[in-house]
Amino acid sequence: MNDWVASLRQLTKFFIALGILLMCLYSAKLMVLWWQIPLPSPLVAMLILLLLLASKIMQPSWLEPACTPILKYMALFFIPAGVGIVQYTSLLALYWPVLLCTVILVPVVGLTLVGFAAKKGLKND
Repeated sequence: MNDWVASLRQLTKFFIALGILLMCLYSAKLMVLWWQIPLPSPLVAMLILLLLLASKIMQPSWLEPACTPILKYMALFFIPAGVGIVQYTSLLALYWPVLLCTVILVPVVGLTLVGFAAKKGLKND
């Protein structure tokens, strides 16, 4: 009987934590819809969650029962991306120079420009 009560308590904590996460997501979807925010609603939901956690309105321990299983099986969500890469190897072989430049050159140029801008900003202070 005691194990059953403990399991029920754990299940209740899981659903409460999942409900909090879903409330953040659906409130973000409404905000994006109503205010025409040009951001994806999951990103807005993460910002809402960050604000709730940073302002200490919500405690991280409240979310732990739902986040732990989600993070445990997160690798499964990357399987479709891996299958997509294998499925389109002919396109990857055809456009590898463009992909290589995109993956390496664009971040290097971006970081370099940000570095120069930050260095110039520090000299003016």
